[in-house]
Amino acid sequence: MLKNLLLIILTVMINTTGQFVIKTGVNRIGKISITEDFFGTILKAFTSWIIIGGFGLYFLSAIIWIVILSRAELSWAFPILSLSYVITVLISPLLLNETFSPQRLLGTLVICLGVFLVSRTY
Repeated sequence: MLKNLLLIILTVMINTTGQFVIKTGVNRIGKISITEDFFGTILKAFTSWIIIGGFGLYFLSAIIWIVILSRAELSWAFPILSLSYVITVLISPLLLNETFSPQRLLGTLVICLGVFLVSRTY
């Protein structure tokens, strides 16, 4: 069980890093509008090495996830992936200057409680 949990945590870290890398790439491109040069902006996004790198991290996390699913119950493993939400909420204010409200803190604590309860059922 510990090995599976460590693999899930690795997946969460890689997946979350991929989110931050993609967000950094998108921030450099700018706001994507459906009405103004949508296809040109999307093409710019999908040819950005930063965004491609973020998707590469996603792909790596998917490979590890396949390994996890071959070893653990989905109903146990999948809820633990929500730790990526917790990490994102905690790190986004530091790396991306995003806001952190009391409601986000409360929601994050609820997720942590849920992950704790689910992780103890294996």
